[in-house]
Amino acid sequence: MKTRVRVTAIPALIAAGFLASIPGALKVAAQHDHGTPETGTNPYADLGLPELNLVQTGDAIEGMPETLEAGRYLLTVTGEGEPGPDDYAIGAMLLQLPEGLTLDAAMEQAGANPDAPPPFFYESVLAGGAGAIIPAGQTSATSVIDLPPGNWIVAGQALSRPPVPFTVTGEMPADLVEPPSTATITLDEMTIVLSAGELVAGDNQLKVENVGAQPHFVEFMGVPDGTTQANVEAAIQAEMGGTPEAEPVDMSQAVPVAYISEQSTGTTVWTTVHLDAGTYAAMCWVPDPETGIPHAMSGMHEVFVVV
Repeated sequence: MKTRVRVTAIPALIAAGFLASIPGALKVAAQHDHGTPETGTNPYADLGLPELNLVQTGDAIEGMPETLEAGRYLLTVTGEGEPGPDDYAIGAMLLQLPEGLTLDAAMEQAGANPDAPPPFFYESVLAGGAGAIIPAGQTSATSVIDLPPGNWIVAGQALSRPPVPFTVTGEMPADLVEPPSTATITLDEMTIVLSAGELVAGDNQLKVENVGAQPHFVEFMGVPDGTTQANVEAAIQAEMGGTPEAEPVDMSQAVPVAYISEQSTGTTVWTTVHLDAGTYAAMCWVPDPETGIPHAMSGMHEVFVVV
């Protein structure tokens, strides 16, 4: 199955595909130590959560049990790899299939148009989770996610590794523990809002909630200091063939530093993101199911200054 990975810059043909990558941006990222997490304690280790420990290999996601109890889990995905146009992040997509849809039928949908999200993507429960950026030297990603009962698959990001089915049984506990957080990011149509707390230099314990109707993800990219929302919007306008109203930021110099996986409406994830002092553009590139236009091109981007 042909697959694509996370967008790391604004390619000229983004509107024609689902998720793409820019080798130039990866090359820039490989030359920087921007965003590599500091060694420290896991802020979620003492919550008493059941753990899921997955391993991303070159061609598979390994370690998922066949059956799990519904609940809140501490998810860790580890792996290694060389950054390239088809593989730059470590992480896993956890997706609950719509009721009545078999895995075979889902894969048939995905194979019918490999350059766009299959219809079931927008109808599924996407649990979210953290992703590690290979060019930044990261080899593991940790997050807290919820897994309600149902039939699920775990696969590589954007189905870059074959899906493995698993079943979640029982009912969600009524007394779920709330992980600690220093900042909350709220996703909607088409906004990325820092709704509580602040982003600081160092480790940020993020709570990321999707209150919108569509699936969203968040990618943080380091951009030149002084970059504004208008500069990012101008870059998007320029790539779409329009006339920018401001100076476009040079997205080929953007450095991917953090990725928080797709999550569907009503879901919340907790993860730690390390940010050095500087300026960051946060974006979502999930395409709109009706128009195919990536969310960032509809204004779903935000600039944060971290001090």
